[in-house]
Amino acid sequence: MTALSSTNEYTAISKDALVEDTKIDFDVFLKNDLSGRSRYILFCRGNQEFSADRKGELLNRNAHRLYISTKDTGKYLKYQEKNLRQIVEDYSKSSLQKSGALYQVAKNLAQDVMDDPKSGENIERASAWVDNTITHILQNENTFSSLFEVASHDYRTTTHSINVSVIGLLFGKYLSLKPNELECLGTGLLLHDIGKSTLSQDILNKQGDLTSEEFHEIKKHPKAGLDILEHNDRIDGLSLKVVIQHHENNDGTGYPYGIGGSDIHLFGHISRLVDAYDAMTSDRPYAAAMRPFATLAEIKKENKICFNEELLKEFICFLGLKNQRSKSMPT
Repeated sequence: MTALSSTNEYTAISKDALVEDTKIDFDVFLKNDLSGRSRYILFCRGNQEFSADRKGELLNRNAHRLYISTKDTGKYLKYQEKNLRQIVEDYSKSSLQKSGALYQVAKNLAQDVMDDPKSGENIERASAWVDNTITHILQNENTFSSLFEVASHDYRTTTHSINVSVIGLLFGKYLSLKPNELECLGTGLLLHDIGKSTLSQDILNKQGDLTSEEFHEIKKHPKAGLDILEHNDRIDGLSLKVVIQHHENNDGTGYPYGIGGSDIHLFGHISRLVDAYDAMTSDRPYAAAMRPFATLAEIKKENKICFNEELLKEFICFLGLKNQRSKSMPT
């Protein structure tokens, strides 16, 4: 069976995206270009198993890309999420391929969380994603550069939450946090802006400076996030520290409670730092992205006000390690 169509009706996926011996819920096509026209040939029908023989056939055909119907993108993302553990633990896949799958799943998941923040199922999915990301980070030395490479730098609540969680987990590993601590930190960071689901999109996406009234609304989001999550028994109290404290400043000038110093939990200090770094290195509605070096210089200026001094020193060393690795290590 073949399908003749413009390419915008089909979406390319990597030939390594399918996991052997798993059921596929969507049709998979191969692309054949003839006389300037693209013909899509059905390779594997939905509801069939992607067997070892099927995988071998792809190798024999030397197929580098597979295609799915664009309307099946949601099914494909659910398939990836369902099989994420196998993808992460597949030693035949590169660190970059695994990082790409993690990030792709996270974008879909983070949007679902913001659309339905009170869903227990979505919170469970978030926790499972963090667990798989930790596995990837702990098992592979190349995750440092590969996760940074696939990160998106357009500042939306969803992409920002993913970036903050990934950077926080990598930094947490650098700080030698225990696996259960990493899980709490990563989950809290992924959900740290969940309270923004209660705010107006006009305020969140506003070009230019906020009015005092609009900023007053923005300052409500940590408490709104705590209100959404604190009665969910799937969320650890340490994760809630991130949600409620990620805008508290070291000198007590932050919000929502104006606490400072040792009254802020370690995870609160980490989240304040990582949240600021990712925001400043991303394109925001009201400001263009800054280069990492310029961002760190700006953060150092705000050191005594916003950030824990010792933690900032560690963060600078951590990012220096990233730059060294990106120059010397393959992905």
